[in-house]
Amino acid sequence: MTDHEQRPNLADVGARIKAMQDAVADKKETERETGESAQGLGVGFRIGIELLAGVLVGAGLGWFIDSKLETKPIFMLAFIALGFAASVLSVIRVLKNLDQAVGLGRAVREKTERDKKCDPKPGAFDDDDE
Repeated sequence: MTDHEQRPNLADVGARIKAMQDAVADKKETERETGESAQGLGVGFRIGIELLAGVLVGAGLGWFIDSKLETKPIFMLAFIALGFAASVLSVIRVLKNLDQAVGLGRAVREKTERDKKCDPKPGAFDDDDE
């Protein structure tokens, strides 16, 4: 065999590199799509569990207070409503990505700071030289 027969053609190498890059890009796209759907599913389950947990905890506390004070449905109904309201607020925090910090005011400030760091300055990417 000659040295020329053993070396791959430059066009073959370029085609193989291009094929490998396409395969890697397809794999990354598939992983990203799968990750996004799994993340959305996780958020959906979290929302459902938080709504259910708030109502159940409210009902349990209301039932306990009603049994101790011998007032049947008054506190249970009140605490179910409070539990539902707290659950809705918690769901709103999850949907607005404010659930990382303790306290709503602190969470809003931290989210505003994160958004300022991530957003480019107006006109930073303008290609117009006008």
